[in-house]
Amino acid sequence: MAEGPLVHYYASRLKRVLDGRYASIELRLPRFKPSEVSLKRVKVREVEAYGKQFRIWLEGGKVLFVHLMMWGSWGIYRKGQPWERSGERARAVIRTSTHEAVVFSAPVVRLLTREEFENHPRWGRVGPDPLRKDFSRKDFYNRLAKRPEMPIGEALLDQSIISGVGNILRIEALFRAGVHPRRKTAALSPRDRRALLRWIVSFMKRWLDDRNSASRWMKIYRKSGKPCPRCGAKIESFRQAGRITFACPNCQC
Repeated sequence: MAEGPLVHYYASRLKRVLDGRYASIELRLPRFKPSEVSLKRVKVREVEAYGKQFRIWLEGGKVLFVHLMMWGSWGIYRKGQPWERSGERARAVIRTSTHEAVVFSAPVVRLLTREEFENHPRWGRVGPDPLRKDFSRKDFYNRLAKRPEMPIGEALLDQSIISGVGNILRIEALFRAGVHPRRKTAALSPRDRRALLRWIVSFMKRWLDDRNSASRWMKIYRKSGKPCPRCGAKIESFRQAGRITFACPNCQC
């Protein structure tokens, strides 16, 4: 799954070739065919990254909403340049006079009005994104407080609490903060919350600045049964919120 740093990386590249440009948008799903007539020449107002979401705001108040989930990816090409993937996997193609931006295999591609998007129960009401300038620590802490019985390992994957955190980020941040994923959010001290958020922000920024950096700061992800790099205890693994979770039973409490 594309975690927040990768989404922001792609969005920064898309902004350079799409923001303020006129584009033709081809939506390669049957349900979109009636709307394509209005997408032959449309101005892209802004490409926005929010957590794991791409929001491509168009003139006329519409948004092309994309979520890559586990399988999607973007390709950005100069006009006439061959695509690296099969056209059969393309879900949307955005063409300007100089470039083509193609989203491949994304299971979520929607063309919505602003009102439809903002009122969507899942996509329109997400938590604060640590990589955005409008990120609010207070908002994050308040959202955590509203889920006192939720294990913190599950809370960090809940995009309505904090946006952009995926499995790798939450596992490594919890390890560095010394917090076990099964601890209830109500059991976290102010110090725990501050340490956890500090590591989340640090890892997100490192990953955004260098997409190959994760291999250097990952310590326990996929290390089940191996010694903890801090205390030597065996790293445990268990399923949480549908994902495999890793933790040290000794260092994280």
